[in-house]
Order: sequence, then C-alpha cells, then structure tokens
Amino acid sequence: MKTVGNWPSWARNSLYISLTLAALYIFFRWLMPVVLPFLIALVLARMMEPVVAFMQKRWRVPRKAGSALMTVLLVALMLAALWYLLSWIFSEVNGLIERAPELISRLPEMGEGFSERAERWIASAPPSLRDTLRRALEGVLDGMSTIPAIVVGKLTGWVTSFAVKLPYMLLFIMALVLSTFLISADYPNISKSLLSPFRERTRTKILSVKNQLGSTLGKWLKAQGIMMLINFGVLLSGFLFLRLPTALISASLIAFLDALPVIGAGICLIPWAIVSLISGNTFRAAGLGVIYLVLVLFRGFIEPKLVGSQIGMGALPTFIAMYAGFMLAGVLGMIAFPILLITIKQVWDARGGAGTGFRG
Repeated sequence: MKTVGNWPSWARNSLYISLTLAALYIFFRWLMPVVLPFLIALVLARMMEPVVAFMQKRWRVPRKAGSALMTVLLVALMLAALWYLLSWIFSEVNGLIERAPELISRLPEMGEGFSERAERWIASAPPSLRDTLRRALEGVLDGMSTIPAIVVGKLTGWVTSFAVKLPYMLLFIMALVLSTFLISADYPNISKSLLSPFRERTRTKILSVKNQLGSTLGKWLKAQGIMMLINFGVLLSGFLFLRLPTALISASLIAFLDALPVIGAGICLIPWAIVSLISGNTFRAAGLGVIYLVLVLFRGFIEPKLVGSQIGMGALPTFIAMYAGFMLAGVLGMIAFPILLITIKQVWDARGGAGTGFRG
C-alpha cells in the first residue's frame, strides 16, 4: 500500500483541493455567522492601517488614539449613509401612507375599468376561446382583490422580522466596532502572531498568497465599481425617461444597494413598480419593470466576464463559480465563490501546480 508521499502529483493536488473545499463549506455553513464581524473588522483594520501608521510615524499620534479616531470616522460615515437611506425610505413610505386612502378608494374604479376593457377584448376573440379567457379574467380579478392584503401581510412580516432581528443586529454592530478598534490598536502584533505557528518557508508562501489575494480583492472591487457605474447609467437613463423628479438621487441609491450582498436593486424597484401599478400609473410600473429586467440581464451576462477579466479567470469558470455560489449560499455565495476559486488557483500555483486551465 502506497504512502501519501508516494501519491502521484495529480492525486495529492486533488486531495488538497477536496479538503480545502470541504473546509470552506464547513466554514461558510456553520462558522461564518459567528466569525463574520471579526473578519470584517480585520479587513477594516487592514484598510485603516496605512493611515494609522502614518499618524503614528509622522504626527507622533499614539496607535490607540489613531485607531480610535479612524474607527470613529468610519462609524460616522456608516451612520451617515444609514441615516440617509432610512430617511429616503421613510419619506417614500410616508408619502405612500398619505396617499393610501385615495388609492384604496380608486381600486374599485380601476378594477371596473380593467374589467370593461378586458370584456371588450374577450368579445372580439374567437368564440372557442371566450370561456377560457373569461375564467382567466376572473382569476386575475380575484388575485387583484387580494393584493392589498398581501402587501399588508408582507409589510407586517418585514416589520416583525426586523424587530426580532434588531437585538442581534445591534450586537453585531457593537462587536464589529469594538473589534475593529481592538484589532487596529494592536495590528502589527496580531499580524505577526497569526504567522508565528508556521515555519519560515510556509510564512513566505502564506504572505505571497495573501498579497495575491489582496490584489485579487482589489480587482474584484474594481469590477464591482464598474458594474455599479453601469447600473447607475441604466437607472439614471430610465428614470430620466420616466421623468422622475428624484432621478439622480434614486439612481445613486439603488445602484449602491444593488452592489450590496443580499439586497440588490429589486428591493426598491419591485415594490415601487407594484405601488405604481396599484396607483394606476401603468407607464411608470412598466418602465420600472423594464429597468429591473435590464439590470438583471446586465448582471447575468456582463458581470461574469467583467469579474473574470479582473481577477484573472475566464468567463466560464467565473460564471460556474457564481452560479454554484448562489445555489449553495445565496447572493453572498455569488461573491464569495469566485474569490474562493481564485484562492484555490493561487494556492495550487504556490505549490507548483501548473496547467490549471482556469483562464479558459
């Protein structure tokens, strides 16, 4: 029986990749929610490090004071963005609530008008199809009558879910802020301690992979920034065509939300289109639906090619990684899996593996 050391190169590499994928699956499936605030804090501390080190070296500011200052500035920016977002949402919801009595009073009139037009269309159809079309119309009208209850139920569910998750969200934010400061205040020692268990040769490889991953992450962020600009252009063009008074602000906000994991542009465009349809503004509802469809198509066809070209993989492996990530871990997986794939490639290359074919 052969020992592991006598295994062929392809078998060892396959084993390493399988173990890596299994470890990553376990990490994302069970450990990620626990360590997520600390991982984000580590990334934020790394981003703050050049400024903190500059203040410490150039202005003689103590490291803890510089870390505290940068953490406060970072939290202030996050709170300002959150305040702007919540203010915009509150303004839109408040306007909808003020118009709710008028909208509800117009629902019977809208239903009658729709029914009359549909009846005229059915009367002009071939006799063999009229009964089928009438049954379909009755189903549509019954569905329209349940829309207010569905909307109210969804809103109630969202509010209840938010209220239940609020303590966990506050705990997450507190852990994130505090750990960001603590990691930044002792960042040089933490960086050394993370590598201390490894031998010098292994440290060199880890640092090489780390530098490559930092470059890859930067390129991925660049690709997301380009996608955000493309989405902003689509949104702004569509909103100007629809003659929306807040076209610039709305396009900026929705483009930013679309770049965030889990959220996406649909969280704004779909409810907006439904409210416009209920209000009788079918032109705006159709326009918002077309804009959302264009964004989905752009993200489906352009993003794999764009991300792949930035992080050094072909469009096909990137698309497969994004699709597998979405099926296994949702929207967050669409972001994580391409990065994980390039990580595996870089670890493979660092071990001397060649011919991975990731660029095909």
